[in-house]
Amino acid sequence: GTLSEAQSKATHRKAARGLPTNTISRARQHIRSHELFTATARTKSQHGQQKHSKNTMDDRTPRPYASSDEDFEMVPDANGTSNTKDTLTLTAAAELSHVAPACARATMACNITAAASEGKRRPDVDVVVVMDRSGSMEAERKLELCKETTELLIEQLRPSDRFGLVSFDHRVKTNTALVSASSDVARAVKSLRPGGTTNLSGGLFAGLGLLSAAPAAERIRAVLLLTDGLANAGITEEQPLIAATKSLLDGTSTGLYTFGYGSDHNASLLQSIAGAAGDGKGSYYFIETAEKVVGAFADCLGGLLSVAAQNVVVEVKASAGRIARVRREGATRVDDRTWTVPLGDVFEEEQRDVLVEVELLGSASVEVSFALRYVDAANGRVSHATATASVAVDAAKAQTAVPDNHVTEQRARLDTADALLSARECADRRDIAGARRVLESQKAKIAALKVAAVTGSLVERLAHDLAVVLEGLANEDAYRARGRQWMTSKMMGHQMQRCMEDSDSDEEETMPRLMGSVGRARNVYRNTSKKSSKAAMMRGMSARRPSAPQPTSATPTSFPPPAPAPRQGLFSSLFRKSQAPLEDQDLEE
Repeated sequence: GTLSEAQSKATHRKAARGLPTNTISRARQHIRSHELFTATARTKSQHGQQKHSKNTMDDRTPRPYASSDEDFEMVPDANGTSNTKDTLTLTAAAELSHVAPACARATMACNITAAASEGKRRPDVDVVVVMDRSGSMEAERKLELCKETTELLIEQLRPSDRFGLVSFDHRVKTNTALVSASSDVARAVKSLRPGGTTNLSGGLFAGLGLLSAAPAAERIRAVLLLTDGLANAGITEEQPLIAATKSLLDGTSTGLYTFGYGSDHNASLLQSIAGAAGDGKGSYYFIETAEKVVGAFADCLGGLLSVAAQNVVVEVKASAGRIARVRREGATRVDDRTWTVPLGDVFEEEQRDVLVEVELLGSASVEVSFALRYVDAANGRVSHATATASVAVDAAKAQTAVPDNHVTEQRARLDTADALLSARECADRRDIAGARRVLESQKAKIAALKVAAVTGSLVERLAHDLAVVLEGLANEDAYRARGRQWMTSKMMGHQMQRCMEDSDSDEEETMPRLMGSVGRARNVYRNTSKKSSKAAMMRGMSARRPSAPQPTSATPTSFPPPAPAPRQGLFSSLFRKSQAPLEDQDLEE
């Protein structure tokens, strides 16, 4: 538990900024310094000499951007054969191939697409659930449903996976250390009982400590934090809590997923906690009703069980001009022409897009190169790919240049995420009308894209989400009840290009509409594993409650939320205990 000299200096620097040094020190006693599953630790596994070949806008394929398969080579396996399909495919394009001399900036972008698993064996996973068991979790029997959902999650793990459980009220209890999912861990889940206040920071740090205390080689690792209220014990202020969380996550491969239950939790705090792990390493889920618990947990688990690549990083270089901005969370400037973009984990079938705005500064042309590096989760090897895109200044050709539809869609995605953030800031100042103006303006821009024949499923989803959030801004009561939470979850989902909600796919006929006046729209970020995970957990739920009828979609949503009432449908009998509670021993942290 002794800090190294470098760690001690870092802790002193944090203390000078007013951070909770004693909390960081206590938590760091649980964190080992070499947990990170990094590419640098695998340099002996590196393979593939890269060829560099310019991609042209004329190379039109079904992929989002011009193909760059020629830029990616796999070294043959030991048996002399090479992989037939790359785990990640990198392509690149300019929004416009030619611009007018008066144009000061141009936008280039790269797309990373993960392949489906095709029967590959997934890596083992370590999952630690950190469960709020404060007194408020007894209302509407929320804790009982969360316990049963956690049991269903455990059933989806295999014996080589590991599961840990931490619960918290004003005290922190390690209900089970990180052990094989084949052990009788469900017994510890059943034993949870509601208690006092909410020491969210203590529970979170203990959950991170469980992972750090166990070997981590080549495993997918995640903490799932669920709460229904505000932190009112331990560290309660957002800035020091996030700083301490980032300190504990530094040098680890741990993902962090937060679940806010009901209307009383701090959505911004839970989003920031999940974001502390970095792009591609966390999500914030808004669990509006009891019926959403299973879907939210299943969506998260489906992602963890389908990690295709880890430690994904893109290096961006411009041949001329200056890179003015890289529109991706966590992008870091190296110099005027070089940026690095960490993307964390990428799930199977997911996509990542990085938009780069370049100031031309009088250059006749600019080429932007994208160099991708990642660890293949299936075999632990470090892999590489490269792609390029270019723009030229030509007044005549600029008149006939056609914008790349995919780049246009991605700009709309990022603009929508920015609009959601701006609207939330307005609404937090009680300027509901201002928030609505921001979103109505963005909604009109999305509608204009449809008129311009940019009508992909992403554009449909953006229009859908803006309509949903606008209904959550009907008045201040609506915003406090669910509008802010919707806004936060959808903003983070579009920023990260990841599904962060229960299934609301139009592929499920029995799924109710999100809102009475807003139709269904497919979540374009939701992969096959997430869908399968929910189906499996719902089957498990049905097997536990075979006599329960299926939920209907006839119940409309209204604001503010109705008073608690006896539950009907699928979840009406979830709260009957299957056995008498076990006696726990408190393991206070």
